[in-house]
Amino acid sequence: MFIREFPDYLRDNIQLITSEKAINLDIERKSVISGAETIVYDKLIVATGSIPTIPNIQGIDKKGVFTFKSLGDADGVCRWRGSTAVIIGSGLIGVEVALALKRRGYQVFLIELLDRILPQVFDEYPASLIKDALKDSGIDVATQERVVEILGKDRVEGVASNKRRIKCDTVILATGMRPEKGLVKGILELGKFGGIKVNDKMRTSIEDVYACGDCVEAQSLIDGQPILSLLWHNARQQGEVAGSNAAGILRTYPGSLNVTGVEALGLKAVSIGSIGASLDKDLEVIEVRKTGRYRRLVLSNGVLVGVQSINWDENLGLFLAAILRKEKVKTHKDLISSGNPSFKSLRQFPLGRKLTLSCIRSLR
Repeated sequence: MFIREFPDYLRDNIQLITSEKAINLDIERKSVISGAETIVYDKLIVATGSIPTIPNIQGIDKKGVFTFKSLGDADGVCRWRGSTAVIIGSGLIGVEVALALKRRGYQVFLIELLDRILPQVFDEYPASLIKDALKDSGIDVATQERVVEILGKDRVEGVASNKRRIKCDTVILATGMRPEKGLVKGILELGKFGGIKVNDKMRTSIEDVYACGDCVEAQSLIDGQPILSLLWHNARQQGEVAGSNAAGILRTYPGSLNVTGVEALGLKAVSIGSIGASLDKDLEVIEVRKTGRYRRLVLSNGVLVGVQSINWDENLGLFLAAILRKEKVKTHKDLISSGNPSFKSLRQFPLGRKLTLSCIRSLR
């Protein structure tokens, strides 16, 4: 949660201004205006992050309804004295919150509008394995269900969906995040998905203005097309590239890549790169099943673009390297027998927190 302490900024000669909101950006005068002062810049980096997507549900302003983005949100949920929670949305945040509340003694309902949980990072079959693990942990998981109303007078007393009514006292909105671009809307060019448009140097449509993190729409490492990828490892690398280029040190961003993991009741699931559901042509899937383990390779035009793994950490470094090198693959065995990837091929990509040890182990 806290990447740096206050003394770190002083030590690095960084002037940190807190409790101030930037309210306007003057491109002509190259200045940022806050409530207290105007700061003139030579180079500007916009890193405004993301904000929760709020669905259009009746009664959403009641006490007991929470988003889950900031430490303040988490504190609010911890202070709330509830016993039964409905979580709307089953992305990574929704699943993590469901597991955490279950550990705290809540009765938990996880509701997803689409036909599978974790729909952005897992295809149908591996998602079903994760769903079964969540159910085994005591979480009620429902797909293809829409919450239409939050019941109660001032406080949450239940939810109504298109299929049923659930009595509860807590609702968590885990319906996704969207780029925060309020400060620059109408000033910087936006991409087709609503993020700030940047090139491979993280420069925006305005000279001397860069952007990075959840607020940007950068290119995909897989196919070079613009995508939103609101993940920490991508944001961190984008920040390093933006900062270097703003300081006059030329660096290029190789592209955003999905690397995510989730653990439920002993089941460990990892997804790297694209999923089959996101590809509409030239798709090939290789599935490998062993007792208690599953792996799914996703290929486009014969090139490995994604891997999904359930309880199968071995050799994930090989698969990550193959995706980075855009290798053509015919069988699962091809990759396992191809030998270890060089560290050079992996250095361009900062590994995700739950994948790092597995990748290093496979390199040994």
